[in-house]
Amino acid sequence: MTYTPRPVPRVACRPPHPLDNKLFRLLWWATFVSNMGTGMHEVTTGWLMAQLAPTPLMVSLVHSASTLPFFALALPAGALADRVNRRYYLLATQAWMMMSAGLMAWLTLSGRMGPWCLLVCTYLLAIGGALNSPAWHALTPEIVEAELLPASVTYNTAAINAAKALGPVLGGLLLVWLGPAAVFAANALSFLTVLWVLGCWKGPPVRAQAAAEPFLSAMRVGVQYVRHSPYFLTVIVRSSLFVFITNALWALLPLLCQQEFALSGQGYGLAMGLFGLGAVGGAMLLLPRLRTAYCTNHIVVGAWVAFVPVLLAVGWTGQLWLPMLWGGACWSCILSCCHLAAQSLAPAWVRARAMSVYLFCFFGSASLGSLFWGYLATGLGLRSCLLVSAATLTVAALFTRSACLMTGESFALGTDPHWSQPSTADQVPLAHGPIMVTVEYQIDLQDAQDFRESMERVRRIRYRNGVLQWGLYVDLKDPRLYREIYVEENWAAHLRQHQRVTDYDAVISERAICFHRGDSAPQVTRLAYCDRSFPLEYGLASGQPPPARQAPAWFLN
Repeated sequence: MTYTPRPVPRVACRPPHPLDNKLFRLLWWATFVSNMGTGMHEVTTGWLMAQLAPTPLMVSLVHSASTLPFFALALPAGALADRVNRRYYLLATQAWMMMSAGLMAWLTLSGRMGPWCLLVCTYLLAIGGALNSPAWHALTPEIVEAELLPASVTYNTAAINAAKALGPVLGGLLLVWLGPAAVFAANALSFLTVLWVLGCWKGPPVRAQAAAEPFLSAMRVGVQYVRHSPYFLTVIVRSSLFVFITNALWALLPLLCQQEFALSGQGYGLAMGLFGLGAVGGAMLLLPRLRTAYCTNHIVVGAWVAFVPVLLAVGWTGQLWLPMLWGGACWSCILSCCHLAAQSLAPAWVRARAMSVYLFCFFGSASLGSLFWGYLATGLGLRSCLLVSAATLTVAALFTRSACLMTGESFALGTDPHWSQPSTADQVPLAHGPIMVTVEYQIDLQDAQDFRESMERVRRIRYRNGVLQWGLYVDLKDPRLYREIYVEENWAAHLRQHQRVTDYDAVISERAICFHRGDSAPQVTRLAYCDRSFPLEYGLASGQPPPARQAPAWFLN
């Protein structure tokens, strides 16, 4: 009798999911709760200002006050987030926002809230958000795998937009039933969830560095990295332009609901809620399907054009509910793609600073857009201003369609033999500088043009990693001899450059080195600036005897 084994049932292996990560799941829920309080708060501030000072300029100033700190503090916030313990930094900023919202609740409850006091308190709350935002946006790539980053960004966008869908509706109800002070207090309590999750988090492992980077140098390197990253600049230009033009809707919506559509605070909250609901549908249902069929650039172009009818419908036909729902879907598709591109185009060591530049331009455009459209609506009218915005958005779509958004470059920190730690005869003081580095290449004449094109990419890498000056020189006597010369701030900055090499940088540098025709690798020479602070005995600690002094030949003769 033979034994026939039973067939083992095949269990379908579920693909990895971002919510399987416990920390990401907790932060996702905390993001939802906190942003729901923010959505309630935004509805209340706009509606309260429309009652305290019902002019287009004053109402638009509320939106400017909530975005201007992001414009002013984004760069210092990014430098701080990359220098200090990120967990403690986020705890401090979240506590600041909780206290600011509590202050607004107390002032409103005591009857001391006026239009200018409301602007100041909104600005104080936005300061905490501006300091918090670069570190918060840089957090997701640190806690999830690289292949799950697009899905994680989509889920974060869905959580934010779902909160903005429920928050305004709930805020409108609380505004009618209990008054604005209750909404401000609820917003203050919403920050407790984030504080609890951050308190339970141990924080990311700290990567050893050569030395702490000075604050101003860290800001310079962050701006310099973005300046020499063409793909990152494309993301910034397209997102900022879109936000500036479409901000006419956000800046004027409270007055539109009050004066044009005769809605109450609950109706205004419902309009904001429909926009958030459409954004959730766009992020969870529409965007994943679009990503399987189209690239990121095509999705952004399509959603950009699809947002034009939203402005036309609200400004021309007077329709509000369906356009807000459709506009939310288009909005989430565009911003999800832009946020993903920005987060994937920067390595870990500069991600918070790169995101700070992105947010600096993003919220700066929002702040300037609110002022511009509020001033324009004063003389042109609310609906006419939206029609001008729709026409401007159409023209901008025609001019930016060729500027492609790119994602997917490999920015994992790696090791490369050409980027090994430099060896010196003695320990160089970390603060000493500047440091000049020369790399000598021997290039065949027929490869000269291709070599120069490869070195143009190397130039961008050097500047992105923090050099002060870079140049490529050719020997006038021997046109086959090229020297790459770049200057760094000090020896610590030079060591940091070796620690910042990514896989993408290694590939680009290897392509340039392949043109070298010497018997050995390109010769690298490191020169330290010699002044009175540089020790005279440098190089003698290795045990080598000092060279014998000889009189010059012209003296002996």
